[in-house]
Amino acid sequence: MDIVHSAVGKLREMTRGCGYEDGNIVLSVNPDRKVCQFEKGACMEVSFGGRIAEFVTFEPTRGTTRLPFLFSAALEKPAHRAAACAIINVLTGFMCISRARRSCNPGCHAACMADLRARIGEKAVGGLEIPGHVLRSFPRHTDSPGGGDVVLVGGEGLLSPEFGSLLEEGGPEKILLVGPSTSGIACLESLPHWCPYGEG
Repeated sequence: MDIVHSAVGKLREMTRGCGYEDGNIVLSVNPDRKVCQFEKGACMEVSFGGRIAEFVTFEPTRGTTRLPFLFSAALEKPAHRAAACAIINVLTGFMCISRARRSCNPGCHAACMADLRARIGEKAVGGLEIPGHVLRSFPRHTDSPGGGDVVLVGGEGLLSPEFGSLLEEGGPEKILLVGPSTSGIACLESLPHWCPYGEG
């Protein structure tokens, strides 16, 4: 199962007949935005209906589009998949399904990490597209995502082929999506998500 295609399909059904297809969706890059500690890349911001959401990626997109283009896209290239995730984030925020659309104030990073360590406990942590220094800050960690009892997945991790394999092999209970980039897909796909200090 491809998680991005699945989420786009669910978004299409949820927005059918709502008139959202007539609204402009604007994608841009904010180089000054301090991104979530669990993510790496450039902050791609997307706006729709007065809401702003973000997706952190190495392949940001700039431009203006509308929902019908998302629903008809093949989503084969990483840049297109990243843009799809960003659009999912802003639409789920607009519909009040997702709370965390933007990264928290960096002053919250220490508390967020402490809370996550307490939640994970003694389990071994693996990571998919998580910064190495963040992964190494857990008492028990592994360089192999599949080797962890819990696998943290950032926004870029959603775009990788490894994510589908991890989800099939370990199930949702082994996966923990982290940061605002993963919030929309987490809500649509009912996957565990961690972003307690993310801004709406």
